[in-house]
Amino acid sequence: MEGKSLAGKDLTGLNLSRAVLSGVDFSESDLRGTNFRGANLSGSDLSNSKLSEANLCEANLRESNVSGADLSGAYLMESRLFGADFTGSDLTGSNMSGAHMTGGVCLDGASLVGVNLRGANMTGGLSRNADFTVALMRGINLTDADLSGSDLSGAILNGGTFERANMTGTKMRESILNAANLEKARLDNADLTEASLRRCVLRGASLQMTRLCGAVLVSVDLQDADLLLADLTGADLRGALLLGANMKWTDLSKTEFDDSGFGASSQ
Repeated sequence: MEGKSLAGKDLTGLNLSRAVLSGVDFSESDLRGTNFRGANLSGSDLSNSKLSEANLCEANLRESNVSGADLSGAYLMESRLFGADFTGSDLTGSNMSGAHMTGGVCLDGASLVGVNLRGANMTGGLSRNADFTVALMRGINLTDADLSGSDLSGAILNGGTFERANMTGTKMRESILNAANLEKARLDNADLTEASLRRCVLRGASLQMTRLCGAVLVSVDLQDADLLLADLTGADLRGALLLGANMKWTDLSKTEFDDSGFGASSQ
């Protein structure tokens, strides 16, 4: 069925496991509950389609157009999503654990509320203004990704990798980032109020005007980080490494810390 047009068709519940469907036009089709496990959907058009609770495990969606699609509750474990476009799609409650999303996957403006992205690789991906609230993202790789303006409030991001990621203006209130690597990440104007960042690496990160009120920063590595005008009111900085950090005009009111890791600049 390569290259065929099935736009607007009702294909609910079909078994298309392992099928070769590259380049097929499924735009605006009803594919709810359809089994695409291991199918080749590379270059296909799934825009504005209904894919809720569809099985896309191990499917190849390389460079497919999935923009505006409803994938709520869908299964995308170990799927290959290199260069796929999910702009504005609804992935609420879907399971994308172990998905391969390097090579420019786009999730701009997508809803990923409660999504399971555990162990997924999104290196270099675009997720601007996306909604990741209460998502499970333990061990995710977002190196060099752009998450600017996204909402990750309440998300679980333990052990994730965010090296050099653009997280400017993100909302991460009460999120859990214990042991995450955010070296040289950009977190300017981000809101990390009451977030947990125990043992995080934030070496060389930019946190200008970042809100860290009540955040847990125990044993965090903030060496050479830029905390200009950051708000750390009530934060717990015990055991933090602050050597070379820029803390000019940083608000440290009611902050708990010891002097073992100090050497920060406040000039």
